[in-house]
Amino acid sequence: MTVSETVSAQSPAVAAPTAVNTPWEDGQPLWVFGYGSIIYRVDFPIEDQVFGYIHSRKRAFLQKSHDHRGTPTRPGRVCTLIPHTEWNSMFPRDPADPDAVCWGMAYKVQSGMEQQVKQHLDFREKDGYTEDFVDVFVEQNEGPVVQKVLVYVGVSDNPSFAGPSTLDETARVIAGAEGPSGTNREYLFKLCDSLRLHHPRALDPYLAELETLVRTYVASDKHALQ
Repeated sequence: MTVSETVSAQSPAVAAPTAVNTPWEDGQPLWVFGYGSIIYRVDFPIEDQVFGYIHSRKRAFLQKSHDHRGTPTRPGRVCTLIPHTEWNSMFPRDPADPDAVCWGMAYKVQSGMEQQVKQHLDFREKDGYTEDFVDVFVEQNEGPVVQKVLVYVGVSDNPSFAGPSTLDETARVIAGAEGPSGTNREYLFKLCDSLRLHHPRALDPYLAELETLVRTYVASDKHALQ
């Protein structure tokens, strides 16, 4: 089955997530910014990609996953983007670095497939995510290399938002959760590996510490079963 056929087969018509702003219209080129599993699992046709970063957002595992990396009774945790100002309100003892950026991959959807891919992504990101649009930067340029790039964000008032959680609490959830798409820890580990592969500074301290904690808990569970 081709990638295009996969999109068609897996994309039932669903209502689009609420959009914060909507600069994209059907028939126009569509770019999508991936900061979680889309970095390493691109299940839609593309014709170009740029690894870069966005400003003023912090990637955090504060979105519950009931349909991919967890279940309705035992949800996992997946990524969302938190504005720095909002992060600082939730975690005043751990404020965001104002100069920190969030690295990810911007994909240009194959021409002629924009609406079909958009419907597919609306379904894939249906568990509490909202559309937003960002500008993507690379180190060699002062200005953005791509503008008005679609990104799916779990805003803090969506029903699947986990709320303020310590890194330890988050790590324990990730270490034990599993859903139809696989284990929650696989999501985290593949994300961290992909970021390291693309840029030496793409893995931020939050992710690095979370990865270490989850690996520790997974190893402890395996040891307890022996």
